[in-house]
Amino acid sequence: MSNDLSLNEFYGDHSQNSTGSPERNLLMSVLERAILDYTGNDPELSGDARSWLFDNNIEEQETEEFSFPWLCQQLDLNVAKVLTKIKLMPRRGNSHVAPWYMPKVATH
Repeated sequence: MSNDLSLNEFYGDHSQNSTGSPERNLLMSVLERAILDYTGNDPELSGDARSWLFDNNIEEQETEEFSFPWLCQQLDLNVAKVLTKIKLMPRRGNSHVAPWYMPKVATH
């Protein structure tokens, strides 16, 4: 299983918002920060991110600005696919660098 994070994997067959506008970049940064916090080694930040990502009623929060479901809707992301991918991500442990940022080392 690969540790690579590619947000393109979260998209369905099409995407309306694939242009990289400043607004889209901001929302992508919010999502990335939440993922970094969730996989991080700070218990308080990880707990806050876990709550934001997983402790929600999708139907109620789709219209609540900057909720996780709302953010996914704005980015044309499939909420279930995003959450499934995030759940599988490794934790950083004692490292301050997220696993998907670490360079790949060739093994012989």
